[in-house]
Amino acid sequence: MSIRGRIVAALIRPNKLLYRWIRPSARFVRRYVHPQSWLGGKLCSPFGVTITRRNYAGIPGVEFLPKKPLNNESIIVFLHGGGYCFGSSLTTHRLGVALMAKYTRITCHSIDYRLAPEHPFPAALEDALLAWTEIVKSYPNCRLILSGDSAGGGLALALMMRIRDEGGRLPDDAILFSPWTDLTCRGETYTTKARKDPMFSPSMPRDCSDYYAPEGVDKTNPHISPAYGDLTGLPRMLILCGGNEILLSDSQDIALKAKQAGLEVELALWENMFHDWWLFGRFIPETSECLTKISMWLE
Repeated sequence: MSIRGRIVAALIRPNKLLYRWIRPSARFVRRYVHPQSWLGGKLCSPFGVTITRRNYAGIPGVEFLPKKPLNNESIIVFLHGGGYCFGSSLTTHRLGVALMAKYTRITCHSIDYRLAPEHPFPAALEDALLAWTEIVKSYPNCRLILSGDSAGGGLALALMMRIRDEGGRLPDDAILFSPWTDLTCRGETYTTKARKDPMFSPSMPRDCSDYYAPEGVDKTNPHISPAYGDLTGLPRMLILCGGNEILLSDSQDIALKAKQAGLEVELALWENMFHDWWLFGRFIPETSECLTKISMWLE
């Protein structure tokens, strides 16, 4: 990890400790995180990307349009993370998605699905499907790339299985950042990486899991936890993950499952990085390395 990466990791670690002490509600986390990330994204957004609010069949979202696009034949559809409980295109993910559009020179459409606990499963999946269907109609001849991070990565996998089962148009490629694929939270790295992960304690994803799939809901439903689903027929995937995060085993296990299903899949591991490091923009050099990797993989 770079020196700047170590500094960022040290700065975010107190939030993990604070969560452990007070166990805040999802609404409290939004009120705490969203204003700060909105300001940071606003001040640090890269030049050369136009950011516009959009609507996709009634589902709000944001378009990130690079001023010098590589071509108009490809688009990225992005599903943000945040444990299904917080996060949005213009707060937590503005900087990261804007930089992805700039590095790939491909227009990104980021979808703001409804959040739990106010809107538990299947709200996020239904919103993602509506937005995806509208985008497919609007760009019928484009190369479609589906992407998502953390909960958004798991949602992207669930969406692809739903599309496949219903006979819809699948994306041509999928890019997943540390996808949260098992909401039972049984992965071995919940234990082995608990101390090293500067962002999450095991209780954080478990709380979010209970918000999204409350008591009485089967968390092994593949549309909730894609790790329990059949990946046959899905497109090629690039999975990017940090080596010091409790969700590491989710990425490793889903990559293995994808290979066993006969998919073309690559797991790119940043050995010492923390969860979603690429969202911190140019504060850390590893962001550039990550987005350059994506650009090359898409060529």
